[in-house]
Amino acid sequence: MPPELVPVAVVFIVIGVPIICITLVALARIMRGDRESKSGKPGVKADEARMLQEMQRLLSRLEERVESLETIVLDRDRQKRNPHP
Repeated sequence: MPPELVPVAVVFIVIGVPIICITLVALARIMRGDRESKSGKPGVKADEARMLQEMQRLLSRLEERVESLETIVLDRDRQKRNPHP
């Protein structure tokens, strides 16, 4: 891996992976709750739906930040390869 991409990888590992895992766990809980609602037990609660919406919003912001970081790193790499006089 090029040394310029190390910060991007670190950000993804430290922030992205835990958020993705939390999202998957929350989705699994909701799916389990949906099956329970068919058997007469309460289904998805409103606060869980709000939590998922908030997580989706935060994931979108994280994606934008990672893309910005990638752009910055790649621009710096290009500038190092082709310095302007």
